[in-house]
Amino acid sequence: MKKSNIEGWKDVFSFTVSQTLKSKSFIITYLITLAFIFVFLHSSNKLSSGDEIDSNQSLAIQKVYVFNETSLPNMDFSWMREVESVKHIDYEILEDNKDSILTNIEEGEDTSVVLTMTENEGFYSLDFLKANDGPVEDQDVDHLGFLIMEEFEHFRINTMDIDQEALDILTANVTTDVLYSDVDGSPIFEEDTSISDNEYWFVYTILFVIMMINVMGGAQISTSIIIEKSSRVVENLLISIRPLALIIGKVLAMLTVVIGQTISYILVFTISNKLTSAGGSGSTLARLLPEDVFSNLSVSNIILCFVVAILGFIFYGILAGLTGATVSKMEEANSGMTLFYLCIYAGLYIGLIAAGSMMATGMNAFSTFALIFPLSSPYVLPGMILIGEVTWPIFSIALALLIIFIALLFRFTANVYETLILYNGNRIKIKELFKMSRSA
Repeated sequence: MKKSNIEGWKDVFSFTVSQTLKSKSFIITYLITLAFIFVFLHSSNKLSSGDEIDSNQSLAIQKVYVFNETSLPNMDFSWMREVESVKHIDYEILEDNKDSILTNIEEGEDTSVVLTMTENEGFYSLDFLKANDGPVEDQDVDHLGFLIMEEFEHFRINTMDIDQEALDILTANVTTDVLYSDVDGSPIFEEDTSISDNEYWFVYTILFVIMMINVMGGAQISTSIIIEKSSRVVENLLISIRPLALIIGKVLAMLTVVIGQTISYILVFTISNKLTSAGGSGSTLARLLPEDVFSNLSVSNIILCFVVAILGFIFYGILAGLTGATVSKMEEANSGMTLFYLCIYAGLYIGLIAAGSMMATGMNAFSTFALIFPLSSPYVLPGMILIGEVTWPIFSIALALLIIFIALLFRFTANVYETLILYNGNRIKIKELFKMSRSA
């Protein structure tokens, strides 16, 4: 690639960054996203902490009507007097008139609840009913239900007259292992490379965040090019700047803006999480995410994750600029971006299927392909790096292929971009792009 072909990209870079940051739509979207992140953590903290009942706080329930429809004898709820939050509750065991009790609770006795214990083929159910409108909240019933269910298990075992030794035998865990051996009879141990449910959802979240960043960044790049073409501003720019310098400057400018946005989002997220932790209810992030997800997290993994994400953004940014140049009117923008969105969603679904297969069977041929394939590696590879499920050979191959495809896409763009950027007419088809490349 000749130096003259990219000369002037810095001017395009600074101009695009300046115009993007001044855009009202960008400012409004950015501020709304920041506010959403901040409010989301605080609201999540209130909702999650609101579900917790203080062990010393009395429940709003004053009385429990018990209907025992099992073969077990009636329970003695005297042990509930030892629990601070429920020691004030009265228990009345009844055999009939359930409908009248329910009517009384709904019409006036709204601090009472009905507990119905049923039995079906050895399975027991504890069902609670409360007034629709009243002081008794769902978390009150949940808390009481948890305590009664815990004691019900002990009551059921004691009723069956089983001693502790027999109970330990009945409840002991039984595991089976299948071992393979070679011809000499020596066992062959296979490493378990499957990921857990928590790790899958973590990778799933990272995948969709990267997808949204690529879609928004690519849409801004293509929209900027289409506006400049339709308004003929690009014709004035081409007097001093080569076409390839335009696409390079725009892609790098949007990459800088996206990185700045991401860093600011992370900072606001961290500050908001610290503020929720300072309130005495604990970190919201710690409650939302399991601890084992971050067991393999390190500075090097984070850096490698950002390297792959940045290269992926450059790859899709060039593709967005190329497909945007095939459109001459804003009315045709959606149809003109078909190739870009097709590649975006193809990589997305390949990554999703690969993550699901790794949760089910561990590392396999398809997941390895998804980790190194340039369309899907920018999505699935960062999350797998963060959970420590990527080996250095796979990472090296994926990085090399991504760089090679970026270089090839740059070369392809260089061959057809000058014709496209000045073209005004019907939308260019994909097969015509390859003809332009060969003729160039």
